[in-house]
Amino acid sequence: MNFRDRFLTAMEHAEPDRVPVMGLILDTATVNQVLGKKPTDLVGMLQKPILRSVLRALMNNHWYATRAQYRNAAAIMETAIKLGFDANWSLYWTMQLNPDPAASMGMAFHDAWGRVWEIGSDGKGNMVTNYTRSLCETETQWEAWVEQKRPVYDQLIADATTFHKRLTQAYNDRILSIGYAAPGVFENCWQPMGFVNFTKLVYQQRDFVKRMIAFHTDFYLRYLEGVLQSDVDIVLGGDDLGQKTGPLMRPDLIDTLYGESYRRIAELVHRYKKKLLWHSCGNIYLFLDKFIEWGFDGIITLEPTAGMDLAKVREQVGHKLVLVGNLDVSYLLVRGTREEIEEAVKQAIRAAATGGGYILSPSHSHALVDATRLQWMIEAAHRWGRYPISI
Repeated sequence: MNFRDRFLTAMEHAEPDRVPVMGLILDTATVNQVLGKKPTDLVGMLQKPILRSVLRALMNNHWYATRAQYRNAAAIMETAIKLGFDANWSLYWTMQLNPDPAASMGMAFHDAWGRVWEIGSDGKGNMVTNYTRSLCETETQWEAWVEQKRPVYDQLIADATTFHKRLTQAYNDRILSIGYAAPGVFENCWQPMGFVNFTKLVYQQRDFVKRMIAFHTDFYLRYLEGVLQSDVDIVLGGDDLGQKTGPLMRPDLIDTLYGESYRRIAELVHRYKKKLLWHSCGNIYLFLDKFIEWGFDGIITLEPTAGMDLAKVREQVGHKLVLVGNLDVSYLLVRGTREEIEEAVKQAIRAAATGGGYILSPSHSHALVDATRLQWMIEAAHRWGRYPISI
């Protein structure tokens, strides 16, 4: 059975030849480790005034940025293939590098929706970016931002569509490219405004919040349709609805505000006869039944450090959702021993793989995830994940 048939069989809650293994590779550090590339010290270069202006011009140039995005994605897919993954997620992203006095480096990336991403180093010479704050804290600021960025949104959808088409055409005979449409509607609403501001507006200006949700839903559906126009078999959407101890907002309130958006997203994917995996970090037990109601086909990360127990999740949802993930990236895949990784893989397979409907993967991606430990994870999955499961 090849990687595609293996993955799609598991997505149908049937037993393939073995448990599929999905990569969540996004970070340059992993690519460099596997492909033997030397890191480019962009952070150091940005700290030099002359180089800073040159780099900013390059990074903000549409022609250069779109090609750099594809080159990075191609290197990620080559990395995933070399490690032995059956699939890897693929994500298109666009940001502009701007002067920012509030940022530690005096400049930061601003994305199309109104987030600030601060620049840092992973300690290995690779640049990393992290969301830190909002740019649109009021209704007036948000409306002005959206009006200004309308041409950017159209261009983003066109570029993402081309990106995913190129990637699937180049790699779908070697690995399954899971097209990731991100960020999601909930995150696009609250992160550009800040969580405290957003939650106040939910109660104080509900009509505005509904108007904002409608805007982001319409945009997301257009964006998602662009991804679906590529040769992907499975698309990935997502919103982080949980934190370490439970939901970010009450599930009934999320359903009231976003349930119809999520149903429309699932319906669009199914009209294309594709499958929808949904990414949501944190402790999300209270959302599992909602995911089923909204029409999602599967969920991904199942974060163990947030208390997500794979056996408990399977018991709750049965085979109404495909389960993807649950391998810890806080310790296990950063500095865990080979024996610890093998035992965690066996435990995950034992908990969720019988009858199909389970895909092994890390619970997320970051720069400190070690490629050698990813290799150990894959080897253990190949050893213990053969059907019929007997561990």
